[in-house]
Amino acid sequence: MDANRLPRTIRLLQRAEGYLELDLPGRAISELDSIADAGPFEPAVALLRGEALKCQARYDEALIPLKLAATTIPAPLNRRAWRSLAECYRQTGHDELAEVAELVLNSENVASDPVHVTVHFSVVPLDAAALTQLLGGRSLGRLDETTQGDSAE
Repeated sequence: MDANRLPRTIRLLQRAEGYLELDLPGRAISELDSIADAGPFEPAVALLRGEALKCQARYDEALIPLKLAATTIPAPLNRRAWRSLAECYRQTGHDELAEVAELVLNSENVASDPVHVTVHFSVVPLDAAALTQLLGGRSLGRLDETTQGDSAE
């Protein structure tokens, strides 16, 4: 990233954030679109773009930048991204994935207070399609063969 563009990028991010606070997601997206090279601010751009798309009820589109923000912004600063990601998963009918995002969000609360650790365990049945999506599209490989063999007996 060109050092001369740094102040401009920061101003555009601040304006986009302001437009979101004013509930003007279209204007926020316009500001974000005018950033030519976000460089190290790419996770912040992704977060604001995802939240602007969420405000416009474009939940499926918001998932992509929110996933990027949640996985690239270091914890605990990524809590906002995980929260928005969980909301978008719920709105698109992916309740299992929303619960996983909320587990990540809640696990960060536990990590900040290691003296009082409470472990919650829940078994959530997932079909193969939801599990594949949760794994980021990676093949289930051996797990598919094992599951199919067990069901045939």
